[in-house]
Amino acid sequence: MSHDWRLVPFAIATWGAAWIGSSGWRPPSDAIFAIFTGLTLLVIVAVRSRRLWVAMLLAVFTVTLLMSALQSWQRHSSPIAELASERAMATVRLTLLAEPQPRERVVVARARLVWVDARGERVQARVPAVVLGSGPAGEQLLGLTAGATYEVRARLGAPEPTEDSAAVLSLREIRAEVAGPNIVDRGVNAMRQGLRDAVAHSPPRQAALVPSLVVGDTSAVDRAMEEQFRVTALTHLMAVSGANLTLMLGVILAAVRGLGLRGWWVRGAAVGGVVAFVLICGQEPSVYRAAAMGLVALAAVGVGVGKRSIRTLSVAVLMLIWLDPWMARSVGFALSVAACAGIVLIGPTFVSALSRWAPRWAAEALAVPLAAQIATQPIITWLSDQVSVVGVITNVLAGPFVGPTTVLGFAAALLFWAPWLAAGPGWLAGWCAQPILWLAEFGASLPTAAWAWEGSPTGIVLVSLGACALGVVLSWALRHWWGGVGFVALFLLASLIRPVPLGWPGAWHVTFCDVGQGDATVFNAGSASAVVIDTGPDPAPTINCLESLGITSVPLLILTHYHADHVGGAEAVIARYRPSLVLVRAGQHPRWLGEAAARVGAEVRSARPGEILTVGEASWQTASVWEPVGASVPEAEGEGSAENDASVVGIGQSGALRVLLAGDAEPAGQQAALRSADHHGVALAVHVLKLPHHGSSRQEPRFFKASQATLAVASAGEGNSYGHPSVSALELARSMGMQIARTDLQGAISVSLADGQVMVRTTEAGR
Repeated sequence: MSHDWRLVPFAIATWGAAWIGSSGWRPPSDAIFAIFTGLTLLVIVAVRSRRLWVAMLLAVFTVTLLMSALQSWQRHSSPIAELASERAMATVRLTLLAEPQPRERVVVARARLVWVDARGERVQARVPAVVLGSGPAGEQLLGLTAGATYEVRARLGAPEPTEDSAAVLSLREIRAEVAGPNIVDRGVNAMRQGLRDAVAHSPPRQAALVPSLVVGDTSAVDRAMEEQFRVTALTHLMAVSGANLTLMLGVILAAVRGLGLRGWWVRGAAVGGVVAFVLICGQEPSVYRAAAMGLVALAAVGVGVGKRSIRTLSVAVLMLIWLDPWMARSVGFALSVAACAGIVLIGPTFVSALSRWAPRWAAEALAVPLAAQIATQPIITWLSDQVSVVGVITNVLAGPFVGPTTVLGFAAALLFWAPWLAAGPGWLAGWCAQPILWLAEFGASLPTAAWAWEGSPTGIVLVSLGACALGVVLSWALRHWWGGVGFVALFLLASLIRPVPLGWPGAWHVTFCDVGQGDATVFNAGSASAVVIDTGPDPAPTINCLESLGITSVPLLILTHYHADHVGGAEAVIARYRPSLVLVRAGQHPRWLGEAAARVGAEVRSARPGEILTVGEASWQTASVWEPVGASVPEAEGEGSAENDASVVGIGQSGALRVLLAGDAEPAGQQAALRSADHHGVALAVHVLKLPHHGSSRQEPRFFKASQATLAVASAGEGNSYGHPSVSALELARSMGMQIARTDLQGAISVSLADGQVMVRTTEAGR
């Protein structure tokens, strides 16, 4: 099929100009004049040279750059932005634009400001803002209604220069509801709540997934499910996306055609589906983006004239960026465009190939997610530093269930006025979504669900070439049923083989996983089991590390304290490895931890000084447990010393190798550990010292000396903004005769003890 490529350069020029204009870069005024004068002269020269396309391209670039730069300047140079840069406390009137969503111990909401009253002055401004709430304020924020106007007390903060919001509001108090939502917002809120009510009696995971598939409501999605969908490249299903809309419309139009209707009836059904999609999902930029891309993709595989699809896609990019220049910086927008381009360019080929042996409706349901996954893989790799091996298969197999789930979910939402009637399609939607849950669970459990792959320019080029090659091979292989079976078998085989650096891990007693700016330490307990201390900020690197070590069982999990860089992966690790005991610091533990442990029947309790726990060939002895003074909420935020010093301190041992671990304990916590160890008769002499708090500059020399270690290991993220490990901590360790190993420079570090000698092996060579 031939395509009309003439508007593609204009879409690229518009995208590039908006990206530059919204970057926050502010050249000197004379430079601005010179830039636009130069661009104008180039346009004139191109016109006089009768290169009209070049002149038009330059004109589009210039106008878009000027328009987006002016919008960015107005938003980030306003009186609101000035107050935000000074972190002023203010009384704010705002209108909530969408339902607040919980995110990693904070609640986030999008709003439009009406006025801001700060420092004796009221500033009128209808500009976008982000509202953040944690603790009690977060609970209050979750209870607010989309579309309503509120008066709140908040501290203003400056957003990043590249963001579209004029300010970030840290919520302190909600004073009053000034006005309720309008009739449209009331209807949308009622439909969204009706959908949640309709699936409330379904199994919990179904009840969480259906609203996220239908309207992007992920409030009930737990961390374990989120991680399973991420590893299997199904995360996009939980967001409002063009692919979801395409699959939904495919089901609607198949039903319309099945009734014998043609022509304008089909077009009317498509338009009605899009209108319902926009109304129920909410009138937000991401929804409009998904609607536009979904219609373009639908045209490519069944409705409209396919050869015009690239031109239509280019027009959609132009219009969306002109309406919202910050789309150019949106990863979601890039993924939507890439997915749409894949569906447009290779989707029809896949449909044609599959239609040779499968019904057309099934061919379209399989081809759309397959084409989208192949096209978006380079971007996904750039974002995640990995290639989802099972992602292609899970997307293909999940595709046929997305459309019916979405259609039934919309039906349940539209029947909000009759809950007894909505329960039927809600229940059916849940069971249509169940195969997607099974796919995510099964795919994430495979040994090589995802391969680590560096998101460098070279890595992205290689992935892009691989995606192109895969598209060519599949366009031939899918013409036969055995080609489809072979394709699935090949990827399943690849998902069972994990490539690791040569010789890794070898003989090992303890491994310090490379989890970025965080901690995850694994002690070999023999028979593919381990004791794990902390789980890093994200589950994937920790799970990848455990898999590379051949670990299948974690009977004992120890969480030193509750900062996210130590417990971010805990839910997923608990769900996957089902520990019998989770040992934590003194005091109250978070609700999410109790719920995650209860799901697998694990016990959660505080460590006790002096106790020794043995698991196979590994053991743990607690040296110190210190409850933070005045900490009422265990989900501590930031870098608070109270939570750091509350870290469980102890000695992990595998075979004869001993390691001293102190979480993020600072001098006060390390001093307390020295006193507690002496009181309870715990010997702190070890072979390896894991530098406390990732090797920060705040250390107690006596603690280092008591360890008598010959090796110090710093677990930190490459190029982290904290400067970990600090020069002073490294020098302190060296002054006491310790060798240094660092995860930020050497990757994962495995340590063994042989004939009294500490042996170190790293993954640096395979990075």
